[in-house]
Amino acid sequence: MMAILEARGLTAGYGAKTVISGLDLSVREGEFAALIGPNGSGKSTLVKCLTGYLAPGEGEILFSGRAIREYARRDLARELAAVPQFMPEPLPFLVRDFIMLGRYPHRRIFEAATAWDLEALRSAAELTGTEKLLERKLSELSGGERQMVFLARALAQAPRCIILDEPVSHLDIAHAVRIMDVLAELHSRGATVVAVLHDINLASEYAGRVIALKEGRVYADGTPTQVVEYRIIEGLFDTVCLVKENPISGRPFTYPVPGRLRNRGLS
Repeated sequence: MMAILEARGLTAGYGAKTVISGLDLSVREGEFAALIGPNGSGKSTLVKCLTGYLAPGEGEILFSGRAIREYARRDLARELAAVPQFMPEPLPFLVRDFIMLGRYPHRRIFEAATAWDLEALRSAAELTGTEKLLERKLSELSGGERQMVFLARALAQAPRCIILDEPVSHLDIAHAVRIMDVLAELHSRGATVVAVLHDINLASEYAGRVIALKEGRVYADGTPTQVVEYRIIEGLFDTVCLVKENPISGRPFTYPVPGRLRNRGLS
């Protein structure tokens, strides 16, 4: 399949600080790719570049073979949706109205919602399990519920590609699995999914491709079995770990080794 997202010779950062340097990366249409790596490795900076929110210092980002800087924001939003790492303070929106904001790229200003818009709202709410929240205010929701609503707004855009920056951070395991299950379902319907994940095991279980970043460069790239391997994970995070096979899925599963055990011959 063709590449839907490409970074060519990407160098990016903030002011005088360079975070990513000379990075080349492509994501094929229909892939589920997870970005992993230590804090400060450039994952969030890469996401900002891929979604057009941060202009690179050098290099170029392409979406469907066209430079992302050439897209009008509305046109890009019809095909590419982004879910940010940090949710802003909740505005006094009803959940229904907030999800409907995802339809903005498909509507004229002040145009009433069409049957297509209402169907997109219904479908996004159904897929994310937020139907019962539609008449509640964002400010009344828990962190997990709010994150699911942010995801629903992105799905309402009906994008070909969705990029998420740490969508399950700070969530309990139940909410984390629900969000990952939604992404898996979205992927099964043909969407391209790119997600920054701190949880290596969730990346291994759900993604077909794992891209590891370290110091602003691609450190490893391949299937979960190829990347979630103890020598790679230890080198990536500079820590001791064990990698075993999940007895249910057969995917690799990582166990960090506590410091008190490292000198007992377990590493």
